[in-house]
Amino acid sequence: MYGIMCCGDEPSNQFEEICCENVPRRRKQSSSFIDRCCGNQTLAYDQTCCQGVVHNIPSGECCGKMAYARNSFNTLCCDEMLLTNVDPSLICCGKNAYDGGKREICCGGQVSLKELFDGCCNIYNTAEYQQYNTRTQICCDKPIERLGKTKCCYLKDAQGRFYPASYDSSSQCCTFPFLEITNKNENGTCT
Repeated sequence: MYGIMCCGDEPSNQFEEICCENVPRRRKQSSSFIDRCCGNQTLAYDQTCCQGVVHNIPSGECCGKMAYARNSFNTLCCDEMLLTNVDPSLICCGKNAYDGGKREICCGGQVSLKELFDGCCNIYNTAEYQQYNTRTQICCDKPIERLGKTKCCYLKDAQGRFYPASYDSSSQCCTFPFLEITNKNENGTCT
């Protein structure tokens, strides 16, 4: 029979129905082949499909499962989080909006005021970051307080990769071949 096909376990007339994820759905009046699927629902020309969810927004943009109008002036999609009533000069920082570095810093998807934190420290061997204050801290695997002559040395491990280690430069040395932090010799120098 012409126009009959299976939709899941049921026969379906493709002139009257559209098969959406194995669920037969009735076509809209006089729209033999222009209906589309959105998940297991039908989608009309004046709707937007976002990850299987139908929205009554024509030609919209998707932000995760949410939809918004393309010409939305104060809308920002940050990491699949839809932010509304946002100043148009803001940009994304993870799921948050921030001023792009004027008065705020973005670090690891978190927004902080620059007067509190002005640096971003990568936690060694991870994709994690932590904010820190460069006036009072140094970044050495994690933010650590600047005490005396605390510095950061990158030591070489057995596989030839470098990793950060803090040391007191008044009494210790970080020198080639960078395998370990050593104590200064008797005359206070590094060899």
